[in-house]
Parts: sequence; C-alpha cells; structure tokens
Amino acid sequence: MKILNLHGFMGEADNKNYKALRGLISPEDIISPQLKYMEISPSELLEQLSAYVDADDFAFVGQSLGGWYADKLSRKFKRPCILTNPCYFPHELELIAASGIPADFSEQYRAMSVHDKNELAYTLCSDGDTVLSDNYPNCEKLSEQVIRVHGSHSTIENVGEHISKLLAEIQSNSR
Repeated sequence: MKILNLHGFMGEADNKNYKALRGLISPEDIISPQLKYMEISPSELLEQLSAYVDADDFAFVGQSLGGWYADKLSRKFKRPCILTNPCYFPHELELIAASGIPADFSEQYRAMSVHDKNELAYTLCSDGDTVLSDNYPNCEKLSEQVIRVHGSHSTIENVGEHISKLLAEIQSNSR
C-alpha cells in the first residue's frame, strides 16, 4: 500500500505522522510533499495532490488541514484515509483566517467543505487539542470511526501505534 501523507497548515512534510509511518512501512511507499497552503488555491492543490495517486492500493493520511485534503482525496478516489485532528471547516478556523490567506482561498474552503460522513475515514481526535478545541463532534460528523486519543493538536501520544492499528484494519477491510 502506498500512502500520501499531508501535513497541517503551518506544518512540515517531515511531520510526526510521517515519522510514525516510516516506522511502519517502507519509506519508498510514502509520499509526503511540502504543501504551500498560502500560495496555491485549494482547488489547484487538490488537483496537484491527485496526480500522486497512481495505484488502486493507496491510502491518505492527513493532519489538521492536511486531513481536510486527505478526506477530499479519499472521497474522490474511494480509498481510505486516516485523519489526525482534521480541520473540518478551514474557512472558520481563526489560525487560517488571520494568516493573511487570500480571500478566494477561504471562499474555496467554504464551498468545498462537506457536511456528510466519509465511510472510508478513520479519525484520531485529541483530547487536549487547543487549535481545534471541542473538535470531537466535528470528527463524528466527518468520519464513521472516531477514536479519542491523548495529546495536543500536532502531538498524539503513541501516534505510531494508533496508525499501525488503523492501517491493519484498512488492509483487512480491503480483502
């Protein structure tokens, strides 16, 4: 299985999810690009990310805003995704709104945000998230399977163990 790992708004390609994935699968099977959220519109970035998907045996992992994109890709390609503290409505998040992001990007986030569950989404939602506080109800709106975990927004305790269990479940469900 190949994985497209997507970091959060102010994050890095070498984020904690990427490091956890490297301990679980071959690094050759992980694509983790540095994303330019401030420079590339959501629709264009989604198109660029779609170009990475070159096989049926693909899954998406996304942290925060990267989770928003992972959810979109999961729906588009009908492949599973693992979301860690996903940003449900990016246009409503103060961190993004106050960043100086172009207004048309915020409008695209608003227009492209979904209001239904993704049956292929597995979500880890931190109990100590201060960026997306009280995010659990949004995670339940987005994902069929939500697991409350300990940690902060970008640091989930034992994230590798959680991702490992979810990857095993994804692989057993795809058989």
